[in-house]
Amino acid sequence: MKSRSKKVGVLSILLLVVFAVTVLSYHAVDNSLSADDERYIPMYLHDVRPLSNNPTYEDELNFVVSIQRSVLDIAPGNSGLPFGQKREVKELYEAKSGLCYDRSRVIEKLLRFSGFETRHISMYSKADTGSAIKSLLTPGVPSHAVTEVLTKNGWLVVDSNSEWVSTDANDQPVSLNTIQLKVENSVTIQWKKKPPSSIYMQAFTFMYGLYSRHGYFYPPYNRLPDINYAEFVQNVL
Repeated sequence: MKSRSKKVGVLSILLLVVFAVTVLSYHAVDNSLSADDERYIPMYLHDVRPLSNNPTYEDELNFVVSIQRSVLDIAPGNSGLPFGQKREVKELYEAKSGLCYDRSRVIEKLLRFSGFETRHISMYSKADTGSAIKSLLTPGVPSHAVTEVLTKNGWLVVDSNSEWVSTDANDQPVSLNTIQLKVENSVTIQWKKKPPSSIYMQAFTFMYGLYSRHGYFYPPYNRLPDINYAEFVQNVL
């Protein structure tokens, strides 16, 4: 009898795991390029000088900045794309407007199309909450969506509202993790260009792969957070 109960228990756990994986997979943010992406991406790249076959870090940096500038030029408006519907390369191009989470998504797709590794980042201010958990759980806390792209010299933050990338006075990339550690330890970063938002300069927390806490940016548009799990696991690596 005990053996049978143990088998039932193990089977129940396996079924729960399968169920959980199925639900999470169904709700996961898809980072693949769609047919619409493939058709609209060249419109963003029209005035962007292509990378050479063996680019230097400086070439990569200039290319990333050109991608950022193209997205900001094509979608300069500050009205976000509506919740509960597609918010991809085509939609931003046609709307000519978006917020940080809309533009960062497109910047990432353009960079991945061009051969770069990227990760989406949601930032949340701790200035008023004093706690990472509280910031993640508090509606309306100051937040920002940005992109990190892996260059030959390391991870580079690409802002989604302004023409700013996280290069120091020596033009070297500064990862968001490094920025966070410097801020928490009151260490001044000698920036090439001052960050455009105070969220970079005050205490903050961030999550890789979290696209929304509310679940209405990407299908199936419900209350489960929008997450890309391949990026999300990097929070614990």
